[in-house]
Amino acid sequence: MVSPSDHMANERTFLAWIRTGVALIGFGFVIAKFALFLQILKGVKGTGESVTFGEVMIVLGAVVIMYGLLIYYLTEKDLDNGTYKSRHVINSVFAMLVLIIAVTLALLVI
Repeated sequence: MVSPSDHMANERTFLAWIRTGVALIGFGFVIAKFALFLQILKGVKGTGESVTFGEVMIVLGAVVIMYGLLIYYLTEKDLDNGTYKSRHVINSVFAMLVLIIAVTLALLVI
């Protein structure tokens, strides 16, 4: 039998996905705005890459929020049906996708 605490735990996990996505979006804005600030302040050229990295972080944050929403709904459906199953495959694929994006961005900075 599913208890209310199961649903509350699912909501807490969803809120953690939201916090992570918002942090990535905020960090993306900081990267993009700081690059523009340097360009205005010092006349530094070539900050277009930093703006692009910031934009990628913003999009990644939005993707994280959408992924969290998907997992939240799938888990709620499973809890309501009493058929909860692990999502280790989709979570692993998502983690690898984020890791690939992070490594690619890191290599482009060098």
